[in-house]
Amino acid sequence: MLIENSFEVAADPDEVYRFLQDAHNVAACFPGAELVEDLGEDAYRGKVKIKVGPVTAAYQGVAKVVERDEVARTAVLLADGKDTRGSGTAKARATMRVTPAGEGANVVLATDLTISGKLAQFGRGIMADVSGRMVGELASRVRQRIEHGDEPAVEPVVAETAPMSPSPVAEVPAMKVSALVRVVLAGILERWAARLRATAPESP
Repeated sequence: MLIENSFEVAADPDEVYRFLQDAHNVAACFPGAELVEDLGEDAYRGKVKIKVGPVTAAYQGVAKVVERDEVARTAVLLADGKDTRGSGTAKARATMRVTPAGEGANVVLATDLTISGKLAQFGRGIMADVSGRMVGELASRVRQRIEHGDEPAVEPVVAETAPMSPSPVAEVPAMKVSALVRVVLAGILERWAARLRATAPESP
């Protein structure tokens, strides 16, 4: 499946392109990703964790930059990984292009993704939504680094989407323990009162 995403950064396109060519920068900004080993010749071993609804998949594999054009500010990455907790696999060919956008830069990512295993049960729509969330977090962290010179958050953020349903369902806030205790006690007292009323002799 082909998934396309884009985002803008308020910085010079050449600066943004150079930043994204550093695998350590990308791994630090990409949610759920970890760079394990630099294999040399633009090849890297890494891990990435993805959550789609109730299903979580953790992949480990190798990514390699196979094409690079600094003049056109484009690069092509091939990635091949295997689910560390199952038999699923993931293969991706990701093409990145950085172009001028006003006084900043526009980054376009086109990913041709092939997956098997647990995540294969989800359709293109859900996978595109998860991809959009992950790229959105990537964009936020890239802007944080380039525009403000800040380090990204240490803990990885895992993209998540709720299972599809025929109609929107409002999220119910978690009930506090104290409130739950009061509800349970009220229920017990109500049952006791009902029993007393049932066994009490009728008044003449």
